[in-house]
Amino acid sequence: MLNNSVVSFPLLEVCCYSVADIEKAIAGGAHRIEFCAGQSDGGTTPSYGALLQVQHYLTQIPIVVMVRPRGGDFCYQPQELMQMESDILLIKELGFHGVVSGALNPDASVDVSACQRLAKAAQGIDFVFHRAFDCVAEPSFSAKCLADIGVTRILSSGQQDKIEQGVELVLALQQQFPQLEWLAAGGVRAHNIGELLERGIQQLHSAAAEDLPSVFATQYAKAMASAKDVSSELTRQTVSQSLVQLMVKQMERGR
Repeated sequence: MLNNSVVSFPLLEVCCYSVADIEKAIAGGAHRIEFCAGQSDGGTTPSYGALLQVQHYLTQIPIVVMVRPRGGDFCYQPQELMQMESDILLIKELGFHGVVSGALNPDASVDVSACQRLAKAAQGIDFVFHRAFDCVAEPSFSAKCLADIGVTRILSSGQQDKIEQGVELVLALQQQFPQLEWLAAGGVRAHNIGELLERGIQQLHSAAAEDLPSVFATQYAKAMASAKDVSSELTRQTVSQSLVQLMVKQMERGR
């Protein structure tokens, strides 16, 4: 299996929802993959069948897998946490390099007990806390809790929709908690990579996406769209190999 330690910085992680996405991300020069299902939900746990397909790419690139049982908030019931633990154990058994997960309390604090359980299940691989971090009420205290739990890396846009508006917080937390890896997300594209690198960001996460219109005959899909536009309802996004290549070139200039 590929060793994570061979990856140098700065680093581009690409979010992928299919084997086709992964192949385009690898061809474009991505350094790491986050593999998810549930694109419209912002990322959920991929199926066992999908994991088996993606497992074949583990010798080519480090791959971390989203563990999130559903869309919506990050406050989980006991049954959902048991499901997440089982998913993590399976992902680890299949040889993936890490999981991307996390849980919050209703008051927007880190659910320490739940995260300890998830981290224990992930022991031996990376445990990445996803963008639930951008919903916490006290980011500095939350980062300390996650560091104490043993989280490897935190994905964050600095609690803003776009990284340009949140970069100051990410940089401040990166300085305050150097034991944690900080992975910047939220509208990362070729036009802002140079500035982010200059500011001191070393790991970047991007969907690197373009629209992929459906090949389905739209006149048969009106029930899916309800009051919305049928074409936009059927359109999904896929990784753009050319966009990944452009971003990697920008990063190579910063090395």
